[in-house]
Amino acid sequence: MKTGTLRTGVRLAAFLLIAVLSVFALAGCFDGGSDTDETAPETTETTIPPATTAPTPTEPAVGEGVTPIRTVEGASIVLNPMGLSFTAIADKDYIDALVAAYGENNVKIGVMVVPTASVSGGTFDPAAENVVKARADSFSLTGEGYRADCVFMISEQENYTVSFTAVAYVEVYGTVLRCADFVAEAKGTLANAAKIAMLALSDERSEVYKYEIKIGDTTKYSPYTQRQYEILSQIRLSLAFKVMSYNIEVYAVPGGWEGRNPAKALTTVIEQSPDIVGFQEVNGGWNDMLDNLAKNNGYTRLKGSASDDSFEKNEIFFKTDKFTKISEGTKTFKKAATELNVPNTENADQSLDKHGRIFHYVVLEQIATGKKILVVNTHLHYGGTGSGHEEDDKVRRYEIRTLLAWLETQEAEYPNQIVMGDMNSHYKGTGQGAVNMALFNDAGYLRTSDTAEVKGDVGGTLATGENRNNRPQYIFDYVLTKGNHLKTAYYTVVNNPVDNGGYPSDHIPVMAQLYIQ
Repeated sequence: MKTGTLRTGVRLAAFLLIAVLSVFALAGCFDGGSDTDETAPETTETTIPPATTAPTPTEPAVGEGVTPIRTVEGASIVLNPMGLSFTAIADKDYIDALVAAYGENNVKIGVMVVPTASVSGGTFDPAAENVVKARADSFSLTGEGYRADCVFMISEQENYTVSFTAVAYVEVYGTVLRCADFVAEAKGTLANAAKIAMLALSDERSEVYKYEIKIGDTTKYSPYTQRQYEILSQIRLSLAFKVMSYNIEVYAVPGGWEGRNPAKALTTVIEQSPDIVGFQEVNGGWNDMLDNLAKNNGYTRLKGSASDDSFEKNEIFFKTDKFTKISEGTKTFKKAATELNVPNTENADQSLDKHGRIFHYVVLEQIATGKKILVVNTHLHYGGTGSGHEEDDKVRRYEIRTLLAWLETQEAEYPNQIVMGDMNSHYKGTGQGAVNMALFNDAGYLRTSDTAEVKGDVGGTLATGENRNNRPQYIFDYVLTKGNHLKTAYYTVVNNPVDNGGYPSDHIPVMAQLYIQ
């Protein structure tokens, strides 16, 4: 019996899998069926000479409890050619009897692959245009029987997230003799298979995890090389998007900026190229620089309205080629609390908020998927934190409750939500900051630093000291998500000190890579 693994491929065009198949029924024995493996390399298959009439194949007897052919697992990743691998297992005695009767070159194992969405009631039409036969040109004997790993090639990016289902089959002289029973679990997407491969990481090198790879500033070990890992990332995250939150510090006003480096702050954004950015503490001094950032780097700039005293705007930028704007607006916490009748259960003294703090929001539609996402950027009250600032924390909690009340009014229409910004609250420990951030958790908002499948730098987000060259472990900046389908692939603090060791702002940006599954 020949051994090896299929090197047959079938290309997709849009969502159709082009095939020319003869008509046959899914259950029992099938007649006809022709492969469309036009991109396949040469195989060692022996064909019947034209003058020879192929006999009509018949099945050998099958013993009680014997399963002649079955699909044993869903999709796994194949990098060359790029696609999915579905595995079929055939009973040894069954295949041996066929080989004895018809010759090993005339007995083939494969899978029929179909978009899962077209499967109805556990069946699909095998003669439909979107059904493809991926046939193994060889198979090998294992403890379970004869194994055939059938590669299903996928070349179009829009199909990376499409779910495909496979049903194993055996054919003799090109006639489908037997198909496996339909198994709903024998399905998968290229993106999910890439995800499983990407998350096969170790902190230590071993025989399996033998390649050193870099993820941000972190070193991990993987069964895949750095280049292969990058390919997996491209497949896995082809529809993902990066979200950054950055308090860039008010510019050129008394008490602001303190000699920091605005050019470096914006260079950080350009280098990381997030798809959505929320800036806090934007004032007039930033205007020309932010206009240039948008103009030269493919962003749409949403300025929104300023706080009541014009201290700041919480601006939102988004990549114009990735999203379109559905709607946007800015609300002050004080006015929103009144409009929504938010109870002031702790008697928070709102007069402590001298600025009239705001939250700015936008509803974006992802061009590639048509999915809508509500994005909120905010900067909560400061006035000091920690012991002795309990009254300020009451104000922050009242603002959080107000924001949550408003978000609840949007959830039915926009269940996928992102909240980012400077919360002036450290969530770790038992202090007031932890109490503040627990309100978000209780409402179902998750920290991307916790939920990320792969984590980079998860340290502090503040820069302190006279030269802003200290980085304590306080975390004030967040990207939070809510929505059953909104997931986090990667999170990191973008550690961006300038040459003198200081930071370009008194905050350090945070970034999360998200996707909607």
